[in-house]
Amino acid sequence: MRCTQRSIVLLAALALLGACSDDSSSSDTTAGSSTLPATTEAATTTTPVTTTPATTTPTTTSPATTAVASTTVPAAPQPAIWPAADVVFTTPEAAATDFLAAVFGEGPVLGEFQAGDQRSGEFEVFASVDGAAIGEPRSLLLLRQLGPSNGWFVLSAVSDVATVTTPEPMVAVPAAPLTVKGVGTGFEATIVVSAFVVGDAATEFDREVTMAGNLGEALPYTVTLDLTTASPGQLIVLLVRGGTGLETDPGDFAAVPVVIG
Repeated sequence: MRCTQRSIVLLAALALLGACSDDSSSSDTTAGSSTLPATTEAATTTTPVTTTPATTTPTTTSPATTAVASTTVPAAPQPAIWPAADVVFTTPEAAATDFLAAVFGEGPVLGEFQAGDQRSGEFEVFASVDGAAIGEPRSLLLLRQLGPSNGWFVLSAVSDVATVTTPEPMVAVPAAPLTVKGVGTGFEATIVVSAFVVGDAATEFDREVTMAGNLGEALPYTVTLDLTTASPGQLIVLLVRGGTGLETDPGDFAAVPVVIG
């Protein structure tokens, strides 16, 4: 009875093992039966290569270029009445003092320097007694640093009662008789109008004495200065000053630069 039961268990185990084997085979067969779509290999088409013969571009030789002679443009003159362009004053006091000494002698004196910006400023000019300033200012000197050396230059001298209105500052004028107009005042209405080279007051082209206002009253004047001996490019100072009769008093004065065209 015990043998029979063992045989039954053995037979059952073998049957189970066989069933498992059958399931595995069936599964493998099913997986293997999946049909993949056929892949069609595309035909490769070979395009023939066409070789283009090299094109030779003819070389064109340009005619020789003729060089044009360059024209040297002269440098513009310094827009100033003092000193000459090649003179360098490192302080405004030096430039202003040299102008007064060269034009009026040792009489006039400067007031305090009044700075405009870092490169410009102005001085009032006074008559003097024993070196001390007296009276009202006779003119106002305008100064600025100019040129590559940054030297100080007197640009002009201005006054309410002494002016040069014709010609205008730095205008080109001919080396010929020149009409000068403005207003002025002086002792017994006498004023003096002159023209000289910038930086060289001794080189005076002409000087004319005429009449204008008296005792501080500014009245018009017109004179003609002879500049026929001036050279093209020269910078000229036109100066008007009132007569005073005193060596230490320059009188009310104004000065502007013009260029000989």
